[in-house]
Amino acid sequence: MDREAAPFRKLAKRGRLPVRVLVAGMGLDAAKRAAEGVGDAALVISAGFCGALNPALKVGDVLTCALNGDAVAAPALRSESPALPRNGRLLTVPHLVATPHEKRELRDRTAADVVDMEAAAVADVCASRGLSFLAVKAVSDTADTALSPRLVNLLAGGRVSPLKAAAAIIVQPSILWEFQRLARDTKRAAEQLAIALHAVVRSRPSVEPIA
Repeated sequence: MDREAAPFRKLAKRGRLPVRVLVAGMGLDAAKRAAEGVGDAALVISAGFCGALNPALKVGDVLTCALNGDAVAAPALRSESPALPRNGRLLTVPHLVATPHEKRELRDRTAADVVDMEAAAVADVCASRGLSFLAVKAVSDTADTALSPRLVNLLAGGRVSPLKAAAAIIVQPSILWEFQRLARDTKRAAEQLAIALHAVVRSRPSVEPIA
């Protein structure tokens, strides 16, 4: 989403990195459409927010992920860079995971560290076309964070209408605190994601700044 991409766009432009940033939107179908629109690429990165399943993870932690427990074709990363994300396991599901109980169940069943709604679709398209794939995900909600059903409904489409948000606050005033927490946590996640993506791109031997 735009909120996920904006900080990295700024870093990429400032560093003149040879990258193309596509804002796919939320969910498997949107991610698949975006991935199908990618031309030849040395590496396709599915980047964005994720929910933590591992209780040790904090908001803003960034992982380079193996997908659903399987190895991915990750680039060679220079481990001496402190900005490079740690390794982890990512589970892709078709819906927002809103409760700590569901997060614990997914963690127990799959041993995944984080959960998202897009990476598997991008990985499938890349596999079918022989493109290298990597998932880089920033934690925007921890394993013990709960999202109210009303907020989940508002977020389901990826964009929250101001009118619908105002109506939801009138009906359920406590949702205002959730919006404030969401804004704070996604801001931190987006900033840390940008730093990690910049490090990942610069770690590739073939990457040179655009003159």
